[in-house]
Amino acid sequence: MAAKYDIIIEQGATFTFALTVTGVNLTGYTVRMQGRTAHAATTTVFSLTGGSGLTVTPGANSTIAVTIAASTTAGFTAPMHGVYDLEYELSGVVTRILEGSFFITPEVTR
Repeated sequence: MAAKYDIIIEQGATFTFALTVTGVNLTGYTVRMQGRTAHAATTTVFSLTGGSGLTVTPGANSTIAVTIAASTTAGFTAPMHGVYDLEYELSGVVTRILEGSFFITPEVTR
């Protein structure tokens, strides 16, 4: 079962967080994260993959670092909230490890 964690993304600021996946070596896995305004929404607010917003450091306890550049968050509509999840996949087996809500707060200083 996926862990639940709500996140706040500040419009115009770099967003980062890291997650340790205990007991899983993510060597060879595909990792992805998407955010949408609602579960049924057909478009994404953000979509990250390994090498593009997600950095995986494999090992006995793998780490996934999530980064959304300030130039990207500056283009987000704010205020906004929605839902996201983070998954890894190998050979067609998908495991959701994190899910929750996101809230984008508006930037004042531009």
